[in-house]
Amino acid sequence: MQQTKIKLTSQSGKRVLSEDELTQFLHWLPQSKYPKNVLLLTLLTLLTGCRTGEVCEMAWENVDLVKGTIHLKDTKTGSERHVQLPSQAIVFIDAMCSTPKNYLFEAKRTNRPISQHFLNESSNRLRKLDQMIDIPHWTPHDLRRTVRTGLGRLGCPSEVAEAIPGHSRKGIEGTYDLYRYEVECKVWLQKWADYLDTLIK
Repeated sequence: MQQTKIKLTSQSGKRVLSEDELTQFLHWLPQSKYPKNVLLLTLLTLLTGCRTGEVCEMAWENVDLVKGTIHLKDTKTGSERHVQLPSQAIVFIDAMCSTPKNYLFEAKRTNRPISQHFLNESSNRLRKLDQMIDIPHWTPHDLRRTVRTGLGRLGCPSEVAEAIPGHSRKGIEGTYDLYRYEVECKVWLQKWADYLDTLIK
């Protein structure tokens, strides 16, 4: 498969990781000094393209590992949806089940979901300690944008690539095309996860 480089920019809302940066990130993340819950939350964001706030709030009662889905009831767009999980995500989420709790990513002291503020503070702490990966100007939200851009590069149809991160459709398409593309989302998220695997082999 011929790969093309993604144009980088530091403009707000435009930052994505290049293939080289993504490879570097995937090698760094498992050995990073992130707290374990932040590490896994970051990985799940990269595997699904979800908003980090949505991943923070994911509850075990909404996880179905048999179907390979997580039901998001409270989203930024106001529409419920089922996140389709690639097999790689199912494996590590299944391993997390051994510890009973309400949320996938809980704060130890409060038993509440960890906040985006904690996620950002964890990154800032690594930067202060000079333990952050040497990728300039990146934030956790850039991973979501990287997923959407990478899917397009892999050949994912636009309507599916938009459905995966939960983007709302506008205009006539948003009014008349109510199909959720869940089957297609699962297929393409698996292709995306498999592609990520090739970067670390």
